[in-house]
Amino acid sequence: MLDLVGYTAGVDLAAGTIVEPGCGDGAILSRIVPRLLLSAERHGRTASELVGAVRAYEIDPVSVESARAAVQTGLKEWGVDAGTAAHLAATWVVEADFLLQTPDLDVSWVVGNPPYIRVEESDPEAYSEYRDRWATMAGRADVYIGFFEAGLSLLSGGGRLCFICADRWMHNQYGANLRRHIIENFALTTLIEVHEAPVFDVSVSAYPAITVIVKSEHSRTALATATAAFDAKAAGRLTEWLAEGTPFLEDETFSASVLDGQFRADASWPSGPPQRLKLIADLEARLPSLTEVGIRVGVGMATGSDKVYIVSEAPPVEARFLKPAVGPADLRGGAIQWLGRHIISPWDGSELADLTAFPGLAAYLAAHSEALKSRYVGKRNPSSWWRTIDRPPADEYTGEKLLVADINDRIEPVLDVSGYWPLHSAYFITSEEWDLKVLGGYLLSDVAGAFVTAYSVKMANGHLRVSAQYLKRIRLPRFADVDESLRTELRRAFSTRDRDLASRAARMLVRH
Repeated sequence: MLDLVGYTAGVDLAAGTIVEPGCGDGAILSRIVPRLLLSAERHGRTASELVGAVRAYEIDPVSVESARAAVQTGLKEWGVDAGTAAHLAATWVVEADFLLQTPDLDVSWVVGNPPYIRVEESDPEAYSEYRDRWATMAGRADVYIGFFEAGLSLLSGGGRLCFICADRWMHNQYGANLRRHIIENFALTTLIEVHEAPVFDVSVSAYPAITVIVKSEHSRTALATATAAFDAKAAGRLTEWLAEGTPFLEDETFSASVLDGQFRADASWPSGPPQRLKLIADLEARLPSLTEVGIRVGVGMATGSDKVYIVSEAPPVEARFLKPAVGPADLRGGAIQWLGRHIISPWDGSELADLTAFPGLAAYLAAHSEALKSRYVGKRNPSSWWRTIDRPPADEYTGEKLLVADINDRIEPVLDVSGYWPLHSAYFITSEEWDLKVLGGYLLSDVAGAFVTAYSVKMANGHLRVSAQYLKRIRLPRFADVDESLRTELRRAFSTRDRDLASRAARMLVRH
């Protein structure tokens, strides 16, 4: 990371300032010190001239002491006297909340591993202050979002920030403001996905990426994906490639390529191997999105109280209000294997049912009225407290549709011709233009899968969120432009669940 931002001994490092926003016990700081001292030696500077060269912030007093001790040890090993070492350590390592006491400095480098603190794990008062100060912390943003904005705010012209951090912010809604801020004001020069690489001393499930952002005009982004075998020697080869500026490198432990242009400011950013990102960039430049070719993606019904509305054993309500329901557990082996659950729908067509006309439904809902009235939707609509959050569509889900589970390791479309009601943990896909069996074959392909894999948030178990926002990113031609032979191949791939066949046909479909 220090190499990536140019913090090397050949540069007069003491002429600038490096900031580490959350130094912990000094893991990165202990690498900064020898580089700084070697640079000072080469450029004729004394240790006493290095006071302004480093600022490392840490909120935990125990970690502060550990970091200062590590700094002093490193300084003494270079022959710095004990008094100067103690003074530098005390000056460089600051006990403070970086997000609330960001220094008034123009710095050349910001390098670090910002803390992964979810909103629910944060001190509410401090979190509120963070949001007031850092505009990119929208929604339920993790605290590291503020660290990005705060770090970037310190950079002088040409200054570089390099963080190793969970990459969720590149994909999800709470990272939208930060992505826009970077695209509009900085250059994203390097993005290295290290999901599988052993980059931390302790194993974590954070799906980290190394990001380099520069205060300059953007031109292109160097992309790389590391494997589990990625090590210090591989890091050196990757750094050399980045310096050379050649367009592509395939190494035993990583793949790397250069993507011209930049990501969009109004959308999530893709991640993954460079070959996948180049495919996505090409298709996004040439083909319309799923929703632009007459395909609709909807989410299953949100009830506001699944314990009341979703039942495994049907209660004595009128049959017209019992709707067979399916979720991810029912979608197995490429088919629907119904577990017998029902949604008790309080809707009579498009209108909320009149409970006075249906005593069975009325009795059941009355038995649960306390819970239903306490919901937000119940309080907002006290005269119709028995309604669900969602109203069913006009066809009441009876039309032919594809169903997709919201969390899976890949897109697994299943055709429904029996009128099941999807639960809110599943998505349904309909189209008046596309043959759904042909579309199902396309969705099985690695071409369609590349979009969801690249844009989706990864879960702790390695699965993906296959949600509507990611499905809608998929690119494909209009159905009228699909050759009949490819339609046949995709239908066959869907019916036989042959992903290889689906992928070959899809690649033929989207080629130039």
